[in-house]
Amino acid sequence: MLNLLCSIFHLGNENILATQPSNRPNSSTFPVQCHGSSQVTNPSPISTPVPVQSAAWVSDFQIPWGKMTPNLRTCLAQGKRPEPSDRRHMVRVIVDSIREVCLNPTKRQCSEVAQSIIHKYPNSFSDKTEEGELIGCGYYSLLCQLKTRVEHLNRNNTMARLRKPKRTGDEVDDSQPSTSKSAKLDSYGCVNWNPTELPERETFDSLEIKRQEILSLFSQEGPRAGERSKVQELMKMTFIAQRHSINASPPPSISDLQARWPFLFTKRFLCAHFKELTGIDPDIRFKDSLCTKGERILCFFKNLQSRWGKEVRAVLKDIDREGRDVDPGLAAVLLMMAHFKEKEESLFFLADVTTTPSDAETRLSLPSTPRLIMLGDSVLHSKKWMLSIEGKVLFPETDLPDFSSAFAVLFGCYYVLNIEYQVESILFRFTNSLPQIQWFKFDSRFNIDIQELQEKQ
Repeated sequence: MLNLLCSIFHLGNENILATQPSNRPNSSTFPVQCHGSSQVTNPSPISTPVPVQSAAWVSDFQIPWGKMTPNLRTCLAQGKRPEPSDRRHMVRVIVDSIREVCLNPTKRQCSEVAQSIIHKYPNSFSDKTEEGELIGCGYYSLLCQLKTRVEHLNRNNTMARLRKPKRTGDEVDDSQPSTSKSAKLDSYGCVNWNPTELPERETFDSLEIKRQEILSLFSQEGPRAGERSKVQELMKMTFIAQRHSINASPPPSISDLQARWPFLFTKRFLCAHFKELTGIDPDIRFKDSLCTKGERILCFFKNLQSRWGKEVRAVLKDIDREGRDVDPGLAAVLLMMAHFKEKEESLFFLADVTTTPSDAETRLSLPSTPRLIMLGDSVLHSKKWMLSIEGKVLFPETDLPDFSSAFAVLFGCYYVLNIEYQVESILFRFTNSLPQIQWFKFDSRFNIDIQELQEKQ
């Protein structure tokens, strides 16, 4: 659910993709391109040979604008949005042209084509709200149309589908050690996932000395030492060592990481690490987005109350009872979870307002995956928050002054610590369907729901 929610609001940076931050091979490890051969033996009767083609075709691909309908060309010249029928015709023409050089372009290749179209005609094809605000990356709906058309044309063509070649027993190199299945391989959304360049005049030995100095300062002063500029400088200098510890194979436990890098489990340094990792300050972006976008989502659900199921109506009733004291960001999150029938327990764990970290660890059945412990009579009414991972409270309420900070840390833990989403959660399912949407913009599925509902009014 977390990435779904982060697709609904704006936390914009095109480098950050709403994808699962662990246990997924990155593109540099498993390159994807159009495969095929004209010498395939015993092909299926319904299959056609796939032309051998370099993945570089996309850089030379030209959109056949001359084949588009006159109405669409007029709209492009005037900077207007074309009719849906003309847009669908354009997609068919483009895909037909693409398939002349590559029968099954990858999603990344379709993405490059979509980006080139948006770059040339932003007013005609960009995904925008009624207020003119860009939605996500701006080209996601066009990308979906292109890829859907490709998949439709290839539905009966088994030879055109991408397949990873099987390795036979003879091809296995016993001299090479096998890769651990639990190794955290994913670098999606990160600009500095596995750094290799050491700071100037530093070695791994000197960085280890700095790590020991960090441990000494933490043991003497505790988390308060994080306010010292000396600690901030040391944590920034040892970023490469922190990443190597996190990305180790087999992956370390959270308790092991906390023992090696205790300051990393404070809001200040988790957010700083996240910023170095992705190029985005999550604390600042979440504060802005949860308020502004939360209000918009809240108004949308309130204005269409009769159209929602009992789960959403129940949340709206609680929000109305709370009145002006309700946090718009938290209210929006709960509404979205209710809309997609996601249980509150998948992100939140309710506890009494007097609960301490030690109480939570001994009295509550805390799950292994990250949870926000909401202190109050209900999740909506909570005013204090703690965060637990692997059954331990790692971020106490004193480190999470407001809900936006707590939510930013919850989200940041998945990326920074390479934590895998639980498979049964909507968080996992939606993570794989929203790869091209910037954080905190209306996500494609929710936006489609909005458009359909508005058209029925």
